[in-house]
Amino acid sequence: MRVRVFFHDRCFDGAASASLFARFYRERVREDVEFRFSGLVHRAGALFDESQFDGDENAIVDFKYSTSPKITWWFDHHQSAFLTPADAAHFEQNPSSRKFYDPDFQSCSKFLATIAEQRFGFDPRPVEELIEWADIVDGAQFPDAKTAVEMREPAMKLTMVIEANQDPNSTPRFIQAPSKPSWMAWASEVLPERGGPFSTTTFPTDAMAHVRTSVSAPNAKTVRCSST
Repeated sequence: MRVRVFFHDRCFDGAASASLFARFYRERVREDVEFRFSGLVHRAGALFDESQFDGDENAIVDFKYSTSPKITWWFDHHQSAFLTPADAAHFEQNPSSRKFYDPDFQSCSKFLATIAEQRFGFDPRPVEELIEWADIVDGAQFPDAKTAVEMREPAMKLTMVIEANQDPNSTPRFIQAPSKPSWMAWASEVLPERGGPFSTTTFPTDAMAHVRTSVSAPNAKTVRCSST
């Protein structure tokens, strides 16, 4: 059984959502499964290459809706989840117990974990740290400006790694991390090319500037990952 998971690339919440989906699927749907992860980015023209929907099941998390019948799972929270009114109508007219949307959530990770727990009996407690930080980062819900600017928290440094990443293999490796006892410690070990144990001196200055300037004030409501 092969499941292809498409996620919002170069986005902490996108990677976290893919990781949570894989954990949920293996624990509550079926264990004998091979996951393949593919990042998606917003671009002009067609957003999807349907020839890549080649899994026995195909899931999209933290990204726009696709009307393709090959997509069997979908989770998103963005206001702009539907590219056209026709896409929104398709979703409304084709009820599914495996496709979910709620723009009231700050992050897709929190939304996915909530649905998985309520509808499928998934236990999110082992990965609650990941869910909490995805909610903080994607909704810019930092307790103070210092947390956002100094980048001391491992989740903030991991956000910088993911957003500045040019290696297509690095994010899929992170996606597997929550199966480990400490996902952030594990991420530090598997990204030695980005400086091993996280240090802001090892990252390009443009990446640092991007993360720091994307947060303007404590408890800002700005969504961290672009959804346009």
